[in-house]
Amino acid sequence: MRASSRLPALLPALLPALLPALLPALLVVLLGPALAACAGDTESAPVEAQSVAQQEDAALAQWRAEVEDELGTDTFDLATLQQDAVVDCGRTDASSWTVALALSGDVATSALTRIGLEHTCPDVVPVFDEAVATVETAADPLDLVCGPGVELSSVDAMTADLACAHR
Repeated sequence: MRASSRLPALLPALLPALLPALLPALLVVLLGPALAACAGDTESAPVEAQSVAQQEDAALAQWRAEVEDELGTDTFDLATLQQDAVVDCGRTDASSWTVALALSGDVATSALTRIGLEHTCPDVVPVFDEAVATVETAADPLDLVCGPGVELSSVDAMTADLACAHR
């Protein structure tokens, strides 16, 4: 049986494995500022909470402005972009990013993805940049995932099998 025909059967098995890894990151992003506002002494808490809220508002405004500049419009769903960024933060190595970018067929949206990473998980930006450079310099990005001798994780291999089979 080919790996690509096993993908639909494996998805239910993979989702429970991926969700526990993504939920803590999402909770940190969503609850972190609220918990930070609750910490500390009670007399300065309202001032600190207001300061945290102002910083969050400023960061959100900056994120929105950067996306507007990149897209050239103010018509977009920032909440969806934020959710995508949280998921993207799960890719912490260059090889996973290389596979994702090579299989996307177009790195034109990489600047938008980078903006999300900068605001959500800046520690992932260097490996993302490395992967973008690798994909941009490849004569055929699919060679990075379909070529001989390519070693991929089991999850990346299943995704690549689908793309490589239709090459």
